[in-house]
Amino acid sequence: MVETAGCCGLLQACCHRHDPQKYIIQGEFEIDRSPWFSLCASGLSVAVRLYGQDNKDPTTGKGIESENAYVMKGKELERKKHEVLSMKVPTKVIKFKLKFEVTRDFGIPGAFIHEFFLKSVTLRYINHPDVLEERKFHFYCGSWVYPITKTGFKRIFFSDQLYLPKETPQGLVELRKKELQKLQAPRTKGEWHPWDRIYDYDVYNNLGDPENGRLYDRPVLGGSTKFPYPRRLKTGHPNCQHDHSRESGPASCFQFYVPPDERMSDEKLQELKNNFVEALIRFLAPESTLQHLWDRECPDFVTKVAHFFVPKAAISKKDVRFIRSIIDFCRKLKSPSSDGGPSRSVSDPSEEQDIFEDIIGFYADKEVEELDDSDKQRLEKLVPKEILNQVVATLALKRQHVSGQLPSIIAEDKFAWAEDKEFGRQMLAGINPVRIRHLKREELLPLYKIFYKMWDYESLEDKPEVQPDNKFNQSQLQDFKKVLQGKKLKQPQLLDVYKALVNGRAFILDHHYLEQFLTMINGKGVCAYATRTILIAPDSSSVTLQPVGIELSLPSDSPRLVLPEDTLLWEFAKFHVASNDAAYHQLHTHAVVEPFIIATRRRLSVMHPIHRLLDPHFKDTLHINALARAIFLNAGGILETLLFTGEYSMELSSHLYKEWRFDKQALPEDLLERGMAKRTVRDEVVSGPMEQVGRDKSSNKVATGAEQTMFEVDAEVELVLEDYPYAKDGIEIWTAIETWVTEYCNVFYHNDNDVKEDEEIQEWWNEIKTRGHKDRNEGWYDINTFESLVKALATLIWITSGLHAAVNFGQYGYGGWPPNRPMLLRKFLPKEEDINEKNIMKFVEDMFPDKFQMKLAIAVMDLLSRHTSNEVYLGQTSPQIERQLIEDHESIIQKKFKEFRENLEAIERNIKERNKQYILMHRWGLAKIPYKLLYPDTSKPMPPIPKEKGKHQPEKKDIKERGIPNSISI
Repeated sequence: MVETAGCCGLLQACCHRHDPQKYIIQGEFEIDRSPWFSLCASGLSVAVRLYGQDNKDPTTGKGIESENAYVMKGKELERKKHEVLSMKVPTKVIKFKLKFEVTRDFGIPGAFIHEFFLKSVTLRYINHPDVLEERKFHFYCGSWVYPITKTGFKRIFFSDQLYLPKETPQGLVELRKKELQKLQAPRTKGEWHPWDRIYDYDVYNNLGDPENGRLYDRPVLGGSTKFPYPRRLKTGHPNCQHDHSRESGPASCFQFYVPPDERMSDEKLQELKNNFVEALIRFLAPESTLQHLWDRECPDFVTKVAHFFVPKAAISKKDVRFIRSIIDFCRKLKSPSSDGGPSRSVSDPSEEQDIFEDIIGFYADKEVEELDDSDKQRLEKLVPKEILNQVVATLALKRQHVSGQLPSIIAEDKFAWAEDKEFGRQMLAGINPVRIRHLKREELLPLYKIFYKMWDYESLEDKPEVQPDNKFNQSQLQDFKKVLQGKKLKQPQLLDVYKALVNGRAFILDHHYLEQFLTMINGKGVCAYATRTILIAPDSSSVTLQPVGIELSLPSDSPRLVLPEDTLLWEFAKFHVASNDAAYHQLHTHAVVEPFIIATRRRLSVMHPIHRLLDPHFKDTLHINALARAIFLNAGGILETLLFTGEYSMELSSHLYKEWRFDKQALPEDLLERGMAKRTVRDEVVSGPMEQVGRDKSSNKVATGAEQTMFEVDAEVELVLEDYPYAKDGIEIWTAIETWVTEYCNVFYHNDNDVKEDEEIQEWWNEIKTRGHKDRNEGWYDINTFESLVKALATLIWITSGLHAAVNFGQYGYGGWPPNRPMLLRKFLPKEEDINEKNIMKFVEDMFPDKFQMKLAIAVMDLLSRHTSNEVYLGQTSPQIERQLIEDHESIIQKKFKEFRENLEAIERNIKERNKQYILMHRWGLAKIPYKLLYPDTSKPMPPIPKEKGKHQPEKKDIKERGIPNSISI
């Protein structure tokens, strides 16, 4: 019988008369994502069986089993398929009601086995004298499960109850071990299928395509001292024919192996594809050369309007043509966007073309037509065939009207990006605020060189004994200061440099590591330097960070020092710094997390509380990483085309991994390591038992004021620069995460011994160190105390949420304007006498990438900066339940999670208040961009769940540069 209930199909299984000597458990099963019958083999029964958790069956060693309950049997299953197809309700979610017969000693249901896809299960006794019918037992599944004829074994799901290994109910002990053993078992060679649940490690031997020629050969990353790298998910694809150390790619960019539980939803994958298609059309499709739409649909429109005001006899055809020409001219002057972009004037063909004006035109409101043949050919080598075909088909169907949103960096002020103060601000509040560091006293040589050059050292009669090429010790520094104090420093900027020297407030953006790669990189249409940029904040009253010198290095030449007074050369030098910074940005944030996910699936049972805590922070990451390897990181792919590092991009990522240490990834440790913070002196050092740690972290709470609540932080560190937006907001987010993790772990771990005796945690951590990050021996600590466990978990959650949000979602806002962050440059700095006002624009145009590369870069930044419509943000859902926190739950986890959510909402208010303080120039800057990359957006309502497959239309949103998703899912 088929019934309807709300928006779901409700299927009631037929049950025989039950044995009066047995109890009955009634269950409701939800199937999601796909019609249930699509996963069932024709003519086979679909059976479900329960396991009790309280008592073991002496013959099997497992929990006592129920009788099988059948959704439908054999031929009946086939008949019901057609009934479901004809239902007048959506088949996105279908509910089944089943009844299970169990013996009287069955106890509480703790696990079940089934052979189809399931979303969730709710069970309850209906005739047990000692168990209230109102008591329900929940099983959140959310997983693809395939027929046993394909997988070879039955799938087990456990209830939502969480247990440390030693506390597992006896009826579930063997099932818990058995499930982990299945996930850890080595996989024999052969093709892997969509229904396989295989989590294993592999090196990055799938980035190149040696079968396609030497130009596409790339080194294997991982497993060697030369190219260390985190491990990735093993996919089971066959090896290349001529090089068995390399893995061949899948037939399609979207047909690679990802375990079923890690695959993103069909809706999200389609949304990502659509976003990519729309971005390519918006920025790469040429403006139509045909008549304007209104002119084609109503060719006599101008004539009719003119005759409405003027008699026909008084206006000639020549007058109409003149009016048309005025309208066409005005159309060419239109703003490039509906949100107030700059006007684009029509230049005299004889005048030199302004490259910046051309780039502004990329964002114009316009009608576009089919791709140029040359652009289409280039795209064929870069984007998946499926994506390009959709672009071509969309443009062939009809002319598209597109509108580009101006990147934030030029939305308010079209020239602020070029100012030195804005350049400095982006080191603290841009999309790579994690590279700048304090210039140590023993590293002051670059700053002295700058001072000497600004001071015109050679003209001095009384020269200091210290020469700029020497290394300075403490006594020499004092001698140098004495000489300086006797001079009158009249130049304001020279005085600022002197103050920075004396006060130790100098900073460096160091990309000198690139020098060893430049011999390989340069010469292929690329001109790159290894740069070091010195920035100063002369004293605590300084409102902005100011760049004062840029050192440009090539492998075989002496470094070239450029100062702001060098004017044009200084501007060109800043382009090279920005290009270096773009290459460094986000090279391995995704890669370092992948081993943690694999180890979590292999070593932590789904019943383990830490598995439940981390699971929301791993959502879609393995799938998005696999997509990145297939589309962006592959040989000859998008990354190599756009970045100046080209085919050496991933080798550079491997080189930077040599610096990576897990113990420095916690935000306070990172800031201390870079000298951007000092450790706070505490009255009491927290290093004792768990109870003390819990009390200390609980001091980071929402404080209630007269008008509103604010989040007060008892921070571990004190910032060297108070106006450091990434660090200031980040410390609050970090503290909220650490407090939440502490209180969550407090529920399950009562002392340090509980941590030491947790065999699953110890095996998990050991596998991460010895397999997942095998190439990095430094930077690991033992997890043998409550505090060390909290620190490791908080660090991992910070990386997947706050850190990734800070470096990812501003890419369009800052990098969507290529002059602000050019990804490659084609000119070295000229000699000063070779550049003048007449040839400067030609030089800049020759220096920048070609227009195709810039447009593609903008399209990619657009894609990567968009939040998907089903994104779940930090603090929106509790790990205890997979739904929005809308009820008053009594459990301590729900209470503590509610406090976490309140803390994040208070941080939102803190950020809003700080963004109102215009004296904090780094929070706005000359470009007037409020810093919101670490704005939690937790208070935003959860995205609605689509009720009908095929009917879900994601809401089109602007690129807001705000919100902290739980996971690295883009």
